[in-house]
Parts: sequence; C-alpha cells; structure tokens
Amino acid sequence: MVLEIIGLRILEVLFFVGLIGSVVVILISFYEDAIELFGKD
Repeated sequence: MVLEIIGLRILEVLFFVGLIGSVVVILISFYEDAIELFGKD
C-alpha cells in the first residue's frame, strides 16, 4: 500500500512537470510567432 502511494505521488509530480514544460513551450512558440508576425513592419 505504501509503495502504491509513493508511485502515485511520483506520477503526479511527473505529470505536473510535463504540464509546466508544455506551457513553457507553448509560451515560447507564441512569443516567436508574435515576433515573426508583428516584427516585420
């Protein structure tokens, strides 16, 4: 039972780290696309 709880906590941490990483990638992509669209006036 204890190992299952530890495994669940590890999976939760990995999930949130992956989620944060995805948000960072989306923000970087949005920033670069905005520069590409609006930077060439």
